Amino acid sequence: MLTTDLLLTRSRGPYISPRYIDAEDEKYIDLAQGLIEIFTRHAGLSRKELKQALDAHEGDRTDYRVQRGLNKLLFDDHCEFHIEGPIAAEELRREVFSAAREHHPIVCEPSLIYPIQRADVLEEVATKYQVSSEEIARGLYADLPENHLLSTFTAADANTLLNRYNVALAQAMLYRCEVLKLSVQRNLPARYKQLFKFIKFYRLMHTIEGDIDAGYEISLDGPVSLFRHSQKYGLQMAVFLPALLLCTRWSMKAEILRKDGRRQQFVLDDTSALVSHYRDQKLYDSLLEQTFAKRFAQTKSEWLMERESELVNLKETVMIPDFAFRHPDGRTALFEIMGYWRPEYLRRKLDKLRRAQRRDLIIAVSSNLNVSEDD
Repeated sequence: MLTTDLLLTRSRGPYISPRYIDAEDEKYIDLAQGLIEIFTRHAGLSRKELKQALDAHEGDRTDYRVQRGLNKLLFDDHCEFHIEGPIAAEELRREVFSAAREHHPIVCEPSLIYPIQRADVLEEVATKYQVSSEEIARGLYADLPENHLLSTFTAADANTLLNRYNVALAQAMLYRCEVLKLSVQRNLPARYKQLFKFIKFYRLMHTIEGDIDAGYEISLDGPVSLFRHSQKYGLQMAVFLPALLLCTRWSMKAEILRKDGRRQQFVLDDTSALVSHYRDQKLYDSLLEQTFAKRFAQTKSEWLMERESELVNLKETVMIPDFAFRHPDGRTALFEIMGYWRPEYLRRKLDKLRRAQRRDLIIAVSSNLNVSEDD
């Protein structure tokens, strides 16, 4: 993501928002394509050489922070660097410096009194490792970031990069977020489950109100608002944001603490042009669920099976059974498969089942699970 020095914002009264760019603007498309070409040309070269080319391309542009933001996204998301040398650089330095100490002083211009120069030391170490002195010279500081070599660059298209940049601006807004309030409604059940999974995955403290019909009001809160501001927690909110963009109907309001102590609001909803770079969730979480669904589809039952179409609200979280069954006569049933054996998973799952208090919930439990007969 972007660093705070690359974030461009505008304020209007109590509101603050990023200065998004127009991803369809030819000026920015040309900029993105030019940067992608520079990265492509520098495959196999050092990070230093790549940065020098990028600096030359930047020149005296007034929108230099946009280019630097695009550069950072390309570095973070599309580049892989490696260290190249005959042996580990740290070990190589130890050998060269030890050899240099034996012949101290090392001079630029050899004489009868001081005949040893740098090339002689490198050649001595090169002979020991049976490589060329040029390889020793290159590998001496190969572990410094500026000397890392660009081994892989997976080129993105310009439009994708520009859309990613706009999302990164919105994410950077949340670094100093104290409270994030979400409203999601009229989404497919699978979208809700995906959203709740991301909330848990990023360990965001949350409360949930509502139901699948009316929608959900979600508050993401935590230590930042109770004690002191922690940008680490704001970073968790930032990486969560693209998951919210996968929903179809949503809005959010973030309370932002400015460095000068002021508080402003950053608001966003589904009418924004932001495009998530996260992948949508798979239909099935496991092969076990997929196999069950296929086998049930082969039966001649009158019951109709739906995938994760019901949500059981437990206030601070939700429970989403794997399947829901509906009969033509109006009867319904929920179905949850328990195939995991990890103790922590079972403890949380059993706690949810007890709290749900649903009489229409069927549990399929593997006989291999390590649970007591009472459970």
